Amino acid sequence: MMFNGPVVAILRGITPQECLPQVECLLQYGIADIEIPANSPDWQTTIRLLKQRFGNSIHLGAGTITEPPLAEAAAQAGADYILTPDLNPAVISRSRALRLKICAGVFSASEIFCACASGVDALKIFPAAALPVDYPQLIKGPLQQPIPFCAVGGINLQNIAAYLSHYDGVGIGSALYQPGQSLEQMHQRCRQLVAQL
Repeated sequence: MMFNGPVVAILRGITPQECLPQVECLLQYGIADIEIPANSPDWQTTIRLLKQRFGNSIHLGAGTITEPPLAEAAAQAGADYILTPDLNPAVISRSRALRLKICAGVFSASEIFCACASGVDALKIFPAAALPVDYPQLIKGPLQQPIPFCAVGGINLQNIAAYLSHYDGVGIGSALYQPGQSLEQMHQRCRQLVAQL
């Protein structure tokens, strides 16, 4: 399986100092798919800390992987998979060699078919909010094999249920986590999120 559940928590901007309690909170609400974007402060240390503390209790992705060296850094840190904002053949090839699962960022039909042909594990439709919410149903018919569709970009606590009625999963970022937020804020947002699932 590419993901453990329907929600990937995108913790953009999180620091090593705050990552453990924030992720522990997510786990209390059954959210075990975590993305640490590579443009977050000291992101490799954050991934290492999370893997050391939670092990296989979480499914840990490195996001915003835009070039092969970042894929290498993600693998060295202990990420389980990568997420890209675009369709980059060099990143896909290097990640495959590193035995990382890949959720590739795509938008158009051409990109979707190219991504499937390259053997990615999941499709990150990005930015999803710029497309009809039922976009997967419009494009899945001609695909040769089933592949998970994950909506990212513009997902919030008000529209997440609508996206999950059409997508296999969603990535939720600033609507769930913002840098420096308190643990109580995370609890509150998690409660609101779970109520929509």
